[in-house]
Amino acid sequence: MDWKLELDALIESTMAFVKDIKPQSISDTPLVVRTAEKSLADTSKPIPLPAANTLMPRPTSERDEILQRVSNFRAHQKKMALEREDYYLRTKAKMLAAIDPNPASGKNLATFAAKYEVGGSQ
Repeated sequence: MDWKLELDALIESTMAFVKDIKPQSISDTPLVVRTAEKSLADTSKPIPLPAANTLMPRPTSERDEILQRVSNFRAHQKKMALEREDYYLRTKAKMLAAIDPNPASGKNLATFAAKYEVGGSQ
């Protein structure tokens, strides 16, 4: 039964701790959101839509079928690479906006890059 008393004491001290904490408002939230939206608008590339999916004529030979499949595969890979690049740029813009709400200064970003040894490679 001793553990019940300890549990009650822990709950009581936790509740007292929660009451003592006062929430702090984030006054720069609109600025950060605007900066992130601007960064995303500047860096995001439009992804071209694939051609309409239509039934393709049956290839005349096995070689033509293989070439057609390889071509479709390459087109799909290119589309995925473009989507990956776009996602990377959007994520990078969000990260940079969170680190440095004033991207023109470059001060905080340089500090971050030096601290975490961020290079130019992706």
